[in-house]
Amino acid sequence: MERVIHPALLGRLPEGSLEVRRSQRELRRINCLMGNFGWFRRQLRRRLREFTRGVEIGAGAGALGRLLYLDPRLRDKLCLTGIDRVGRPASWPLPWEWRREDVREFAGWGDYPLVLANLVLHRFADQDLGRIGQALDQSCRLLLAVEPARRGLHLSELRLLRFFGLSRAAYEESRAGIRAGFLGAELVEALGLSARRWRFDVEITFRGAYRLIAERH
Repeated sequence: MERVIHPALLGRLPEGSLEVRRSQRELRRINCLMGNFGWFRRQLRRRLREFTRGVEIGAGAGALGRLLYLDPRLRDKLCLTGIDRVGRPASWPLPWEWRREDVREFAGWGDYPLVLANLVLHRFADQDLGRIGQALDQSCRLLLAVEPARRGLHLSELRLLRFFGLSRAAYEESRAGIRAGFLGAELVEALGLSARRWRFDVEITFRGAYRLIAERH
């Protein structure tokens, strides 16, 4: 399946509308079904002594940040900044900073050795991913990313969720995400991260998650 990028459906809906809020709730459930939040939490728990300051790009409704903040093992040791083009969501932890910016224009990468990306990088064309990768290569020491895996199996799994009541907006958003997702080393190559400077671990799960750990040597 060829990688095809579509504009985010939720980005075309009025911010804070009923349809957006419903779709965000359903996308949180999809994140839970994919195991995304739990994976981030486990990875960060293992690295607390190494990485305490980081940034979540495309933090959206703030669901991941809230879950990490509510974890007693992470709350007092981890400090995240959320970045997104939307305003600060109510769920984002009050002690943590929020910046309303387009990640492609963000200039403060040097402050954050840890970068989290949850279901956001698939929205960018390779050219934009290359620009983000250049910025990461200057300062980031650990990138944890979860994106959709671009496989027909996961489109079939998504159709089952539609049968069980997934809204049309959330279905279309998720289907576009799968078609724009990654396989193999595609994300690493698009970011332009060199194996001479980075160690990579890519995993694709049955539930449709493409998980990347990129750690600087």
